[in-house]
Amino acid sequence: MSRSPLPFTVLLLGLACAAPKASVPAAAPEPFKPFLVLRPTAVALIPGASQAFQAEINYPEGVRPLRQPVAWTVIEPDGGAITPTGVYTAPARYGTFHVEARREDFPEVRVAATVVVR
Repeated sequence: MSRSPLPFTVLLLGLACAAPKASVPAAAPEPFKPFLVLRPTAVALIPGASQAFQAEINYPEGVRPLRQPVAWTVIEPDGGAITPTGVYTAPARYGTFHVEARREDFPEVRVAATVVVR
């Protein structure tokens, strides 16, 4: 007469159910990756004309700044002027110039648009 493995099986199930539950650790959240998109990326203007640029950025979860943290500059000296809100005015001379938008909260994130004045 052979013995049934039933008591051993019941013991294992009882131990498995009584053991502390092992939980799978939650995946670490993705690190925040700031981006900055500038529109338009290229434009042709006549001397003295204006063009509004727009910057689209993302924010870390839970952060909502009072104003968009973007700084605007014209890279070339005498290459025109740009307001704090991104409105560029071309110089009175012909040439190729660049408008740069830089995130103030992540200064390493910057993009530039090309402006051809002719």
